[in-house]
Amino acid sequence: MSMNWKHIFATEDPESNKDEKVSTSQNEIQGAEVANVMRTEPSELPRGYNFTVNIHLEDDNQLGRAALLLAATSTPEEERKLKEQFTAFKWRSVATEVGGLIGDLPQKLTRALVGASLNSGVIEKNRREMHALMHAAVEAMDGFISVGMLEASVGAKIGIVRSQRWISVAVMGDTAYHAVAHHERCGLGVMHL
Repeated sequence: MSMNWKHIFATEDPESNKDEKVSTSQNEIQGAEVANVMRTEPSELPRGYNFTVNIHLEDDNQLGRAALLLAATSTPEEERKLKEQFTAFKWRSVATEVGGLIGDLPQKLTRALVGASLNSGVIEKNRREMHALMHAAVEAMDGFISVGMLEASVGAKIGIVRSQRWISVAVMGDTAYHAVAHHERCGLGVMHL
């Protein structure tokens, strides 16, 4: 069984019109019909969604997209596959996670970023590369956390991707003032090495 969106909020029995076709105004214009989708019980719904996406980057000036993709991975296997693709382009990458209250985040973030980047060989321990990493991270965090968030909790994955000329930091995760109100956010920073 599948979900019948037309009948989710209807007071009628959704099973009464099983063979009916549902058309949207856009499909009617194109002359196409969409098959009726049937309603399922919550226990029958699939757990999660899988997407396969191909993205073409013209050059390493678009490295920010790569970091966003890395930060958006949700399993170690997805992360590993993506990092293998980056390695094929001679890009270096690492992902790490950070969480806690916003007030504790600057120290945790700095340790996580620098530690992961140095330990994985994404950056060298020199002034130029450390400076670029931290500037990209500040830019990413400015996009991720708004100024007015004082005591919110945060859980975030950080994707760091580096080419010969650029380094990019992407932060993706959840923030909230209360545990039941968490919602997703993301931020991106890119800096020339």
